[in-house]
Amino acid sequence: MSIDRVNIGNQGIDRSQTAQTDSTRSAGKDRQVPAGSDSVALSSKANELNRLANGIEQSRAQRFEEIRAALEAGTYQVSAEDLAQKLIDSNLK
Repeated sequence: MSIDRVNIGNQGIDRSQTAQTDSTRSAGKDRQVPAGSDSVALSSKANELNRLANGIEQSRAQRFEEIRAALEAGTYQVSAEDLAQKLIDSNLK
């Protein structure tokens, strides 16, 4: 089976509608926007949330490094009671 590509087309499209769509698409492209005119302003609440999120991430990274160092040194100890409680809690969920 082959497709005749010579006669492929959209005969039902109104030519005036096509011209309108093309002019709408190019309307925003002709604007001249000076370089560096974009800006973003964060609220004080957003800045505070960002600061807190960074603090949490640093705290996690620090804790991870402490545990990693203790594991490598062979000094990391896990409480049997804590482990048992975590297993119980995870099975209750």
